[in-house]
Amino acid sequence: MGIDRLAAQVAASGALSKAEKARRKDEAKKLRRAERRKAKQEADQKARHEIWEDREGKARPTPERRSKGSFVLRDGEDAGLTVAVDERPTMLDHLRAAGVITEDQCQGGMDFAALIARTAMVRTGRSCIDFSPVGHIEDEPTAQDEWDERERKELYLACGVATYRELWRVAVEGQPVRNIPRLRDGLDLCAKFWG
Repeated sequence: MGIDRLAAQVAASGALSKAEKARRKDEAKKLRRAERRKAKQEADQKARHEIWEDREGKARPTPERRSKGSFVLRDGEDAGLTVAVDERPTMLDHLRAAGVITEDQCQGGMDFAALIARTAMVRTGRSCIDFSPVGHIEDEPTAQDEWDERERKELYLACGVATYRELWRVAVEGQPVRNIPRLRDGLDLCAKFWG
């Protein structure tokens, strides 16, 4: 009987209506927040879709290319201009991002690829601008050319044929890995070699 009497007094005072008003106010507030959140998500999705579409003078990667790379949009030099950048342009970057190789191994592989590129340019006698033949047969190699060639031979001897081929395939040609332990061994040697 005491509880019924208390409930009757509360109902008579109008406190229940105040509680009901507060509950309805909270529900309306939650509904407005949900609508704003949904509108923001739709706007963000629309903006993302628009950003990846080509604009005048700003070609974007195709959806197929985006699926093969790891593209992100970054601010360009001009205000309001974003550019698409592939965060993993090489096979070594993909392997590092996947946790297959370490950062040091990735850097060693990059150094190996740079060495191969330098010695290939010297050996073929081509211009670095348009790859047209340059120089004369009688041209003497520079000290840097000799140093690079010596490093290349030392690394070849340290790696061995199979490891060197795997390094070449992955770091220079960008082919998928065939033998992960062999690649890691070669990348470790490269990291120590230039470390």
